[in-house]
Amino acid sequence: MDSVVCLLSAAALQALADITNEHERLYNITKSQLITGTVPLASTPVRGVVSLGNGAQYMASGGSDASSPISSEADPTNFGTYSYNITRRFNLLPKSIKTFPFLSTTIIFNYTLETTVYLSAGTSTGLFQRIFTIEPSEFLPAGTVTFYLAATGITLGQGRLTDTPKRTKQRISLANDPDVKFQIINIITSTRQVPTYGQDLSVDVTISNRKDKQTVSVTLTINSGYRNTNMTRPTCSSSRITIDQDVINRSSLIIRATIEPNQNQTCAFTLSQSN
Repeated sequence: MDSVVCLLSAAALQALADITNEHERLYNITKSQLITGTVPLASTPVRGVVSLGNGAQYMASGGSDASSPISSEADPTNFGTYSYNITRRFNLLPKSIKTFPFLSTTIIFNYTLETTVYLSAGTSTGLFQRIFTIEPSEFLPAGTVTFYLAATGITLGQGRLTDTPKRTKQRISLANDPDVKFQIINIITSTRQVPTYGQDLSVDVTISNRKDKQTVSVTLTINSGYRNTNMTRPTCSSSRITIDQDVINRSSLIIRATIEPNQNQTCAFTLSQSN
């Protein structure tokens, strides 16, 4: 299944099934089903679209049939599969593809920017990866999902969707966002040799949003690489940026920030590390 999602907090998904005739003869289809779920096929000829906004929309190839003959209610089995019944006869021309919409559902989703880095001496910079978390109201077959801006139709990228049960969250990663960057300046202020090797660090973090209109939410995870890591004297530029130390993995620091267009958020802290 291929799906398309635009950027809002909820979406109406419509999936499309491509039925392909690779032969030279015409076929008169009188009874058939689409099978999704755990089906061991080399490829799945199913294509779908998710659109967020007022009114359902979908993208289809030239052979699409707007009045779907496929039942919208999936028939679940006890064997990890779902079937959709094709409810009318149709002709499949030689060397042709016929496209039917077969699934409409609602998706709740969240969009964040996230990245994970390892702390090293000196200055390091990088970008944030775009992460979409979706939660469908019913089972979604595996396939490719495409994200786009609803206002402009600009495509943001594609990710792979696995079979997703209803009311289950699924994280989909896209490429980096070129407009949101981080810079970490790490200075070693002292080192220790006894009783175990360790060092003290002074760390400054700046996160920049170079978008003209969009406010972004980011999560930056910093792994210090030392089992025993203690953070002291954290100072942040505003209440819109926070830093926390993971209560289980003490070597992990998590910075969360909400950044207005063309603005920066900063935080500074010291670390005492030892093996």
